[in-house]
Amino acid sequence: MTLDIGITIDAPSCWIVAYGNPQRGDDGIGRLVARELRRHFEQVQDVGIRSVHQLDMALLEEVQSADTLIFVDACLDELRDDVQWSRIKPELNGWAMGSHHLYPKVFVGLLQLLYNRSPSAWMVSVQGHVFDLIEALTPEARRSAEKAAVQIVDWLFKQNIALPHKKIEKED
Repeated sequence: MTLDIGITIDAPSCWIVAYGNPQRGDDGIGRLVARELRRHFEQVQDVGIRSVHQLDMALLEEVQSADTLIFVDACLDELRDDVQWSRIKPELNGWAMGSHHLYPKVFVGLLQLLYNRSPSAWMVSVQGHVFDLIEALTPEARRSAEKAAVQIVDWLFKQNIALPHKKIEKED
Protein backbone atom coordinates (compact mmCIF):
# COMPACT_ATOMS: atom_id res chain seq x y z
CA MET A 1 0.00 0.00 0.00
CA THR A 2 1.38 3.45 -0.87
CA LEU A 3 0.30 6.53 1.02
CA ASP A 4 -0.27 9.85 -0.75
CA ILE A 5 2.99 11.16 0.71
CA GLY A 6 5.02 8.50 -1.14
CA ILE A 7 5.66 6.12 1.79
CA THR A 8 5.10 2.43 1.12
CA ILE A 9 3.64 0.36 3.93
CA ASP A 10 3.55 -3.42 3.94
CA ALA A 11 -0.06 -4.42 4.55
CA PRO A 12 -0.73 -7.50 6.68
CA SER A 13 -1.13 -10.71 4.69
CA CYS A 14 -3.64 -11.97 7.25
CA TRP A 15 -6.54 -10.04 8.73
CA ILE A 16 -8.59 -11.18 11.69
CA VAL A 17 -11.94 -9.42 11.86
CA ALA A 18 -13.81 -10.00 15.11
CA TYR A 19 -17.28 -8.53 15.24
CA GLY A 20 -20.33 -8.29 17.44
CA ASN A 21 -22.25 -6.00 19.74
CA PRO A 22 -20.65 -5.77 23.22
CA GLN A 23 -23.90 -4.31 24.59
CA ARG A 24 -25.71 -7.59 23.82
CA GLY A 25 -23.99 -9.86 26.32
CA ASP A 26 -22.15 -12.75 24.68
CA ASP A 27 -22.49 -11.12 21.25
CA GLY A 28 -19.37 -9.20 22.34
CA ILE A 29 -17.23 -12.36 22.26
CA GLY A 30 -15.39 -11.08 19.19
CA ARG A 31 -13.95 -8.11 21.08
CA LEU A 32 -12.48 -10.39 23.76
CA VAL A 33 -10.97 -12.69 21.12
CA ALA A 34 -9.45 -9.66 19.34
CA ARG A 35 -7.99 -8.34 22.61
CA GLU A 36 -6.39 -11.74 23.36
CA LEU A 37 -4.99 -11.98 19.83
CA ARG A 38 -3.49 -8.48 20.00
CA ARG A 39 -1.42 -9.61 23.00
CA HIS A 40 0.03 -12.45 20.91
CA PHE A 41 0.56 -10.57 17.67
CA GLU A 42 1.52 -7.03 18.67
CA GLN A 43 5.04 -7.55 17.23
CA VAL A 44 3.88 -9.47 14.15
CA GLN A 45 3.73 -7.37 11.00
CA ASP A 46 1.81 -9.91 8.88
CA VAL A 47 -1.29 -10.06 11.10
CA GLY A 48 -3.84 -7.25 11.27
CA ILE A 49 -6.66 -7.36 13.81
CA ARG A 50 -9.90 -5.40 13.70
CA SER A 51 -12.71 -5.43 16.20
CA VAL A 52 -15.90 -3.97 14.75
CA HIS A 53 -19.59 -3.78 15.58
CA GLN A 54 -20.55 -5.37 12.25
CA LEU A 55 -19.02 -6.13 8.87
CA ASP A 56 -19.49 -3.30 6.42
CA MET A 57 -18.12 -2.09 3.12
CA ALA A 58 -15.80 0.46 4.73
CA LEU A 59 -13.52 -2.38 5.85
CA LEU A 60 -13.10 -3.83 2.34
CA GLU A 61 -10.41 -1.38 1.26
CA GLU A 62 -8.32 -1.95 4.36
CA VAL A 63 -8.23 -5.76 3.99
CA GLN A 64 -8.17 -5.93 0.18
CA SER A 65 -4.58 -7.20 -0.06
CA ALA A 66 -5.05 -10.03 2.46
CA ASP A 67 -4.14 -13.57 1.51
CA THR A 68 -6.00 -14.90 4.57
CA LEU A 69 -9.10 -13.60 6.34
CA ILE A 70 -10.40 -14.95 9.63
CA PHE A 71 -13.78 -13.76 10.86
CA VAL A 72 -14.74 -14.27 14.51
CA ASP A 73 -18.31 -14.01 15.79
CA ALA A 74 -20.50 -15.29 18.59
CA CYS A 75 -22.96 -18.05 17.80
CA LEU A 76 -26.21 -18.85 19.59
CA ASP A 77 -26.54 -22.30 17.96
CA GLU A 78 -25.04 -25.09 20.02
CA LEU A 79 -21.51 -25.87 18.86
CA ARG A 80 -19.50 -28.98 19.54
CA ASP A 81 -16.46 -28.01 21.63
CA ASP A 82 -17.62 -24.33 21.82
CA VAL A 83 -15.60 -23.27 18.75
CA GLN A 84 -16.29 -24.16 15.13
CA TRP A 85 -14.19 -23.36 12.07
CA SER A 86 -15.69 -23.29 8.60
CA ARG A 87 -14.32 -22.22 5.24
CA ILE A 88 -16.04 -19.26 3.60
CA LYS A 89 -16.73 -19.29 -0.11
CA PRO A 90 -17.37 -15.94 -1.85
CA GLU A 91 -21.00 -15.23 -2.63
CA LEU A 92 -23.10 -12.21 -3.49
CA ASN A 93 -26.55 -13.78 -3.13
CA GLY A 94 -28.49 -12.32 -0.25
CA TRP A 95 -26.80 -8.95 -0.36
CA ALA A 96 -29.05 -5.94 -0.76
CA MET A 97 -27.55 -2.88 -2.45
CA GLY A 98 -27.21 -0.13 0.11
CA SER A 99 -27.09 -2.55 3.05
CA HIS A 100 -24.57 -1.61 5.73
CA HIS A 101 -24.36 -5.09 7.28
CA LEU A 102 -22.55 -7.84 5.38
CA TYR A 103 -22.24 -11.56 5.98
CA PRO A 104 -18.67 -12.94 5.71
CA LYS A 105 -19.49 -14.80 2.45
CA VAL A 106 -20.78 -11.55 0.91
CA PHE A 107 -17.80 -9.60 2.28
CA VAL A 108 -15.43 -12.06 0.56
CA GLY A 109 -17.61 -11.97 -2.58
CA LEU A 110 -17.27 -8.18 -2.71
CA LEU A 111 -13.48 -8.46 -2.33
CA GLN A 112 -13.51 -10.70 -5.38
CA LEU A 113 -15.84 -8.45 -7.35
CA LEU A 114 -14.32 -5.07 -6.47
CA TYR A 115 -10.62 -5.91 -6.06
CA ASN A 116 -10.23 -9.21 -7.94
CA ARG A 117 -9.00 -10.78 -4.69
CA SER A 118 -9.87 -14.25 -3.40
CA PRO A 119 -8.21 -14.74 -0.02
CA SER A 120 -8.48 -17.95 1.93
CA ALA A 121 -11.35 -17.11 4.30
CA TRP A 122 -12.46 -18.75 7.52
CA MET A 123 -15.31 -18.25 9.96
CA VAL A 124 -14.55 -18.98 13.60
CA SER A 125 -17.89 -19.27 15.40
CA VAL A 126 -17.70 -19.07 19.19
CA GLN A 127 -20.40 -20.38 21.50
CA GLY A 128 -22.46 -17.66 23.13
CA HIS A 129 -25.24 -18.17 25.66
CA VAL A 130 -26.86 -14.86 26.63
CA PHE A 131 -27.58 -12.14 24.05
CA ASP A 132 -29.61 -9.82 26.29
CA LEU A 133 -29.00 -6.09 26.71
CA ILE A 134 -26.09 -6.40 29.13
CA GLU A 135 -22.48 -5.34 28.73
CA ALA A 136 -20.83 -8.42 30.20
CA LEU A 137 -19.92 -11.82 28.87
CA THR A 138 -21.00 -14.94 30.70
CA PRO A 139 -18.17 -16.96 32.28
CA GLU A 140 -18.85 -19.72 29.72
CA ALA A 141 -18.50 -17.23 26.85
CA ARG A 142 -15.21 -15.96 28.28
CA ARG A 143 -13.82 -19.50 28.36
CA SER A 144 -15.02 -20.13 24.81
CA ALA A 145 -13.46 -16.85 23.60
CA GLU A 146 -10.13 -17.72 25.19
CA LYS A 147 -10.28 -21.18 23.59
CA ALA A 148 -10.96 -19.60 20.18
CA ALA A 149 -8.02 -17.22 20.58
CA VAL A 150 -5.67 -20.12 21.40
CA GLN A 151 -6.91 -22.06 18.36
CA ILE A 152 -6.38 -19.07 16.07
CA VAL A 153 -2.84 -18.49 17.41
CA ASP A 154 -1.97 -22.16 16.91
CA TRP A 155 -3.47 -22.24 13.41
CA LEU A 156 -1.59 -19.12 12.28
CA PHE A 157 1.73 -20.47 13.52
CA LYS A 158 1.10 -23.81 11.81
CA GLN A 159 0.35 -21.95 8.57
CA ASN A 160 3.61 -19.97 8.93
CA ILE A 161 1.61 -16.76 8.87
CA ALA A 162 2.43 -15.40 12.31
CA LEU A 163 6.18 -15.27 12.24
CA PRO A 164 7.97 -12.71 14.42
CA HIS A 165 8.65 -9.59 12.46
CA LYS A 166 12.17 -8.38 11.90
CA LYS A 167 13.05 -4.72 12.10
CA ILE A 168 14.50 -3.34 8.90
CA GLU A 169 17.60 -1.25 9.54
CA LYS A 170 17.80 2.02 7.62
CA GLU A 171 20.88 2.57 5.54
CA ASP A 172 22.74 5.87 5.90
